[in-house]
Amino acid sequence: MARRLTLMPLMAFLLVASMIVMVISARSLYLANRYNNNLNSNQLHNTVTHDAVFADAYLLKQKSNGQKSLALYASITNSKDTYIGQSAHYNTANIYLSQATKLLENHGLEAWDKAMPLLSLAKESYREALRLKPDWMDAKYNYELALRLSPIFESQGRKAAKEDEEEKDAGVPPDGWPSIPGFPRGMP
Repeated sequence: MARRLTLMPLMAFLLVASMIVMVISARSLYLANRYNNNLNSNQLHNTVTHDAVFADAYLLKQKSNGQKSLALYASITNSKDTYIGQSAHYNTANIYLSQATKLLENHGLEAWDKAMPLLSLAKESYREALRLKPDWMDAKYNYELALRLSPIFESQGRKAAKEDEEEKDAGVPPDGWPSIPGFPRGMP
């Protein structure tokens, strides 16, 4: 009988602990069932915010899924929240810039034709981010990196046409350096 009295508090404790675990499990099962019902009725898709899309795009980028991340960033670039919009432009440009540098590092100048459009897209996205927040130093720095990889040829087009006409008139052969993209890295 004495032994039975010492086991009673232990059995009561086990009973209370098992009841607590059962209540917690029932609550999590109820929440999971409610979530699945909302998911099946498409109620969750109507309440998705730009913050959630931004977070999903960032996670996809971390998992090295750049194309899906770019699609999500493109869907929120015109957000009413300017911080979300500028961050989406900035992160889009970072993805393009990293893809271009990986191409150039892995394949050298042979990949220049594939990297040039990516660099143009990166520069355009950096410009949009800087248009929304002109004093953003990270965007300025990365924009400078993109410019160093591929200088802006659009504004130089008119000047170059006039200079070509002048060189043809003067009979001076054109120099080879302007046709090489980027900055020279030193002696061979």
